[in-house]
Amino acid sequence: MDAKIRTHALGKMRIYIEPSHKVRHGERSLFRKIFPKSAYIHIIAEAKKDGILNASVYNTHTGYSNSGNIQTFSVEGDNSKLSMCVELIAKKEVLELFFLKHKELLRSKIVIYKDVEFWDTD
Repeated sequence: MDAKIRTHALGKMRIYIEPSHKVRHGERSLFRKIFPKSAYIHIIAEAKKDGILNASVYNTHTGYSNSGNIQTFSVEGDNSKLSMCVELIAKKEVLELFFLKHKELLRSKIVIYKDVEFWDTD
């Protein structure tokens, strides 16, 4: 086995957010005034525009955020307060710029950063 693993330093930013959080800024059509865009969808779209390497959204089954009440997924219930995780992966500098650019949207959210490695081979 001659292949070697090459590593590249990257960062991972996790944003914990509720699906009920909406974005109400920018150019708004009548449709968007009635049905504002979910903040997590907005974050993913902005991450793509800003050159973020990878962006994913993870749903949770049970949890809480910011000392709120424990929420549990229910097929028949309201899951709009159940935390979800938006994960962005890119170089640390790119994630820092993204955070600062969207600081108003992220102000009351739990945002976690961690150094990670990207692996590939020769």
